Amino acid sequence: MKRLLLVLLLLLAVPASAADGIPGDGDGDGVLASGEYASAALAYLDTTYMGGAGDLDRDEIQDAAWVYARWDGKPREVVDSSGQTVTLYRPLRRVVTFSGESLETLRSVGFDMDRVVAVDKYSHEKKTFFPECQMKANVGSIWSPDMEKVLSVRPDAVILYATISTAACDDIQKRLGASSPGIRVFRFDCFKPATYADEIRTLASIVDETERGEEFASFYESTMNQIRDGAAGIPEDEKTRVYFEYWFDYTTVAASAGYNEKTELAGGKNPFAVGTAEYPVVDPEAILVADPEVIVKLAGQGLAVGGYAGHDPEALDAIRSALLDRPGWSRISAVKDGRVHVIHSDILGGAQHFIGTAYLAKWFYPDRFAGLDPHAVHQRYLTGFQGIDFDLASEGTFVYP
Repeated sequence: MKRLLLVLLLLLAVPASAADGIPGDGDGDGVLASGEYASAALAYLDTTYMGGAGDLDRDEIQDAAWVYARWDGKPREVVDSSGQTVTLYRPLRRVVTFSGESLETLRSVGFDMDRVVAVDKYSHEKKTFFPECQMKANVGSIWSPDMEKVLSVRPDAVILYATISTAACDDIQKRLGASSPGIRVFRFDCFKPATYADEIRTLASIVDETERGEEFASFYESTMNQIRDGAAGIPEDEKTRVYFEYWFDYTTVAASAGYNEKTELAGGKNPFAVGTAEYPVVDPEAILVADPEVIVKLAGQGLAVGGYAGHDPEALDAIRSALLDRPGWSRISAVKDGRVHVIHSDILGGAQHFIGTAYLAKWFYPDRFAGLDPHAVHQRYLTGFQGIDFDLASEGTFVYP
């Protein structure tokens, strides 16, 4: 009988809010025992169909069924990327994200996007990549959050960044804690190669999509491991010299920049990695002296062409041509050898960094990475994990040539 009730309720189930306490936990000991669940389910059915006086509504009994069946009747504790432990007493129904990277990762692990009730302004603007978010509430950015809008959508969880813009995110978390302490706040980055695989699995655990999360984490790791293995063991003096130029002319990346990390993961050697500034401006003459073997130019937000917004290879071609025409650059090895490339930040700076890093590896060491197909990896990611109808053969522009 209990099993039949459980099956019926799970068929109806859509998870609900994350307030303290497991619904149906009659003795309040923090565990939903089988007897407590059976009593709650019978009381709900009696109330619904026989005019009884049970105190759990439809959402609450569905959550009880969820916790009993999937969490063994116990709360779920999660340690996020900031190191804080967050306790869930019921599954998440209404999620707000201030991070496009976390939003994208939730979609990768199969989270029901209908349960995302509001997103940050930047994700809201990405009409092609997040078409399902266009009708969701816009809560602004971490630097200018619309807290009234956040509270108006009655979230049970809010996702912020873990290690960047920490002051702004701390302030949002503090304000949420003061006004609505029942809201769970999670902190994730979802763009760092060192931590992304773990974050995929943790997010998947939070939303009960562990199998799908493992599938995506394995896909991600297979690409990154292929890059790491292929670049392993290259002597320092044999590594490909790379000049990586940020959106702005003669602005490069130093050791503390994420783009430098990806350059080095792909086996590149950045002669301008030293220094404390994340994005230092370099003397044009110094680039000629460094004589890079490969030049990579970043397009994207600061150089707004390409990406998911439009299929315009001509625009990236124009960027590359402008590089080739710079004074003295005809003497650089990368120019003479035709190894000057443009890449869009859509596939290098966020959750899709593994795709862009694969392109870097391919450009730096075409023989070592002959079997690596970044285009195929990208298409599989979009079709198999993002679930969007986007054909790379005719839509978007991400690299050139």
